Amino acid sequence: MMPENHDRPEFWVPDNPDGSGWADVDWASVSQGSRYHYRHGEPLDMAREKRPQYYKIVTRLETERIAAHENTYYVAGSNLADFVGELVWQGGGEVIWHIEPCDDPPAEANIDGIS
Repeated sequence: MMPENHDRPEFWVPDNPDGSGWADVDWASVSQGSRYHYRHGEPLDMAREKRPQYYKIVTRLETERIAAHENTYYVAGSNLADFVGELVWQGGGEVIWHIEPCDDPPAEANIDGIS
């Protein structure tokens, strides 16, 4: 399947012959003025195979009523985008502190018990 506008180069002119380069961040206010790197991605099935199987997400929660603490979540790679989206929309005072690949989540996380 070809992406929409694949035949319209005026919509995307990469810096490098391999289709990669750098572009200005112009949509996210907190990083506006910085740059992000882009490149062509592998086909979806190949990209899924390369993605880490699990991620560790650490959040920080601190409000006037709650003493500062961190929560650590473990999620399957296939659920990362949904988890982050849900946390952003529903997390309230809980903010993402960092996200990293995780080779072996602790058994207590019960991540394999999720259907």
